[in-house]
Amino acid sequence: MRNSFRYAAAILLLASVTKAQAQTPRFQPAQPLEQGHSHNDYWRPHPLTDALQLGFKSVEADIFLVDSTLQVGHERAALNPARTLQTLYLDSLQQLRAAGQLYTRPAELWLFVDFKTAGPATYAQLRRVLGRYRDLLVTPRQAQPGGVRVILTGSYPRPEVLADPDRLVFLDGQLSDLQPQLAASIPTVNGDWQQSFRWDGTGKIPTPEAARLKQLSQQALKNGQKVRFWNLPASTAAQRRAVWRELLHYPGLLVGADELRELKQVIDAQQLR
Repeated sequence: MRNSFRYAAAILLLASVTKAQAQTPRFQPAQPLEQGHSHNDYWRPHPLTDALQLGFKSVEADIFLVDSTLQVGHERAALNPARTLQTLYLDSLQQLRAAGQLYTRPAELWLFVDFKTAGPATYAQLRRVLGRYRDLLVTPRQAQPGGVRVILTGSYPRPEVLADPDRLVFLDGQLSDLQPQLAASIPTVNGDWQQSFRWDGTGKIPTPEAARLKQLSQQALKNGQKVRFWNLPASTAAQRRAVWRELLHYPGLLVGADELRELKQVIDAQQLR
C-alpha cells in the first residue's frame, strides 16, 4: 500500500513538473527593440520573459512596500507575498544573465520600478534589495555591458535618491527634466499624452503636434535621454496602432503598450518599409 502511495505521488509530481515546463517556454534571446516598453509587465502570463523574448528592452513593475517585502502588483488587493521584485524580476534576470546574454547582441534592459507606497521607506528597502544584485546592475558609477538599469518612476523621493552617494538607480523625470545636464541621472522623462496632445489616433496627426513630437525626440537624442508618454489613446485597436506608428517615427521616444505582440507586429511592419 505504501509503495502505491509513493507511486501515485511520483506521478502527480511528474505531471506538475511537466505542466510547469509546458507553461514556461524555454528562453530564447531576441533581437533588441530600441523603442518598445512593456507597460504593467507583471500582468503577463510570464512576467519579464514574455517581453524579453519579443526583444523589449524596457519593462515596468509597480511595487508596494509590505512589511519588509517589495510586492509587485497594480493595487493592494491584487498583491501576493510570493510575487516580489526579486522573484519576478531580479532573481530571473540574475539567472538569465548567468546563462548568457538577454538579447542576441549586448544591450541593456531598463527595469522601471514604479513606487506605489511612501517614497523614503520604499526606497530604503529597495536599496537594501538591490545591493544583493550589484553585479547585475548598471549604476551611475558602474558600466555593465548587457546589464540591467533600474529606473525609478512614480512616487519615489527624488531629493533622497539624488543625495545617495552609493546610488544604484536612475530616475524617470518629467518633461521639464528634458535637459542635457540631467541626462546622467535622469535618462528618461515621461508625460501624460492627454495633457500634451489632442490627437487620438483618428485621421492624420495635426501638423503642430507632429512637429512637437519631432522636437521632443530630437532634443532627447541630443541629450542622451528618452521620452515616454502614458495614457495613450486606446479606445480601439485602430487608434492605438495609429498612435504607435506615429510615435515610432521618432527614435527619441519609448512606446509603451499592454499588447506586446501587437506592438511588435507594428514595429516589424514599420521596419520593412
